Amino acid sequence: MREQTASKRLVAVLASAVAAALIGAVPVQADPTGPTAFYFSATCTGFGDVILTNAGPSQTAALQVLGSTAVVLLPVNRGIIAKALANGTSCTFTGFGPSPDDLTPFPPRPPDPVVITGT
Repeated sequence: MREQTASKRLVAVLASAVAAALIGAVPVQADPTGPTAFYFSATCTGFGDVILTNAGPSQTAALQVLGSTAVVLLPVNRGIIAKALANGTSCTFTGFGPSPDDLTPFPPRPPDPVVITGT
């Protein structure tokens, strides 16, 4: 009985520690247009020309459509690729940079299959 109580206590302490760590980390990534944001220009299915943004520096599979609640999931695994191909959704990335007004063009490239959510 004591072992069960100690185990429950340990789980509760670990859960609290993880929650506290996540709460501390959330503000850093909460604003995709903050001072560390990075921007991409793209032409996406259902949107046309858009600016995509991400709080940086980070490695992520999701970019937010600027001025929208929509999110573009990048083709980083077979599941996203399969869903994108099934949906027929893609984005052609045309540029990147530190500001929506300061984007460096990419050389012409084929469209990437993406999943678009929150539209």
